[in-house]
Amino acid sequence: MMKILGVPKERGKLKTENFKLKTALICITFFIFFSLSSFVHANENTNCLRCHPKIKARLSMGKVHSPLKQKGCTICHNIHASDQPHLLRRPVKGLCLSCHKEKFSTKYSHFPVVQGECEKCHDPHASIYVALLRNPENKICFSCHKKEEIVTGKYLHPPIKKGCLSCHKAHGGNYQWLLNRNLKEICFGCHVKRKVSTSHNALYMEGGICLSCHNVHASASVHLLHRISHRPYAKRQCGECHILEGKKIRGIKERDRSLCLRCHPMEKEDRSIYSHIHAGLNENVCLDCHSPHLSDEKPNLKAPLRWLCFNCHRDARKRILSKSKAYKYKHPEVLKGNCLDCHSAHASNYLYLFKGGVVAVCTSCHKRHAKFTHPLGKKAIDPRCRVEMDCVSCHNPMGAKDIYHIIFDHRKELCIQCHKIKT
Repeated sequence: MMKILGVPKERGKLKTENFKLKTALICITFFIFFSLSSFVHANENTNCLRCHPKIKARLSMGKVHSPLKQKGCTICHNIHASDQPHLLRRPVKGLCLSCHKEKFSTKYSHFPVVQGECEKCHDPHASIYVALLRNPENKICFSCHKKEEIVTGKYLHPPIKKGCLSCHKAHGGNYQWLLNRNLKEICFGCHVKRKVSTSHNALYMEGGICLSCHNVHASASVHLLHRISHRPYAKRQCGECHILEGKKIRGIKERDRSLCLRCHPMEKEDRSIYSHIHAGLNENVCLDCHSPHLSDEKPNLKAPLRWLCFNCHRDARKRILSKSKAYKYKHPEVLKGNCLDCHSAHASNYLYLFKGGVVAVCTSCHKRHAKFTHPLGKKAIDPRCRVEMDCVSCHNPMGAKDIYHIIFDHRKELCIQCHKIKT
């Protein structure tokens, strides 16, 4: 009986000894690991640069990224594995904002900032330029913005020679076009208001009106003038729109759009269900898109059509310009900026300001699908929103994740949105 009872006692001692041995081994392992970690951390730049000689060469440029200089590579990179490119510890935007606490919640944001593409402008390791820019300030913007679309003539606005940041914010701001001041003030920051009023034969000049005649960057004409004239301006019939005091311009006859409707009646548009009028009744909404004096775009548009639309339609802008896989496929005409191929500029009786019904507009080009397609209209009610199905029930021409601008994977995911499989 004693022998039988003694067996568990011996086994207990054996378990205790095994436990102590395992504990000792764990402690030794952790000691070695942390010792090696400390050694690696102390020598991480040396170790990393052995295999990355190009980075080593850049570190001699003079302006080195502070985290790299002070704490080493592992402040941003994981030395073993990561689900991010370049073994980054986090996605680029979150990684940068973990140190750069600037708030990018401004009204208008630079698109690369929204996308988290900080490395488009900044080198993450070192640079010879201020703020670790990849190129000098007066050239960096042309990495994305085509120079030929901005510098459109031999006459340059002096600030553009200094660099875009003379007038614009790099990351974002509270004014349209990322301006660093209100449009009504920015011009008179350099040009004296009184002198400008005198030279324009006006009693008083409001800031911001400058853009109705002048190009802010460059022009083929002296004084940076635009090339296309509004008819009354071309004939120097200022009294058509302005109140005159002798020969001097005193003001505008009407502040609302009735001023424009004298020559450009819109009775048909005003009877439409959907109107492209964004401002209040006391504002001349025509001037949101059109210049009253000069322009470089017909019909006297303030900017190329695509960018003019982007000023308000920011969701479409995000989709069209994004390189995200979620918006990979875009309609070719959308990419060209041909918004008015499908949409009416002023008003429409159809949703989205389409020129006709969605199906009619799409099949005007996609004629094959006018003859055969998925059931549409009253024969097919979308169970998700209880409305008649049309082309945009499955396609988004502004940007979608799957081929043919399909909003879900076309092999199965799209179909089961409506056709629930019962087993």
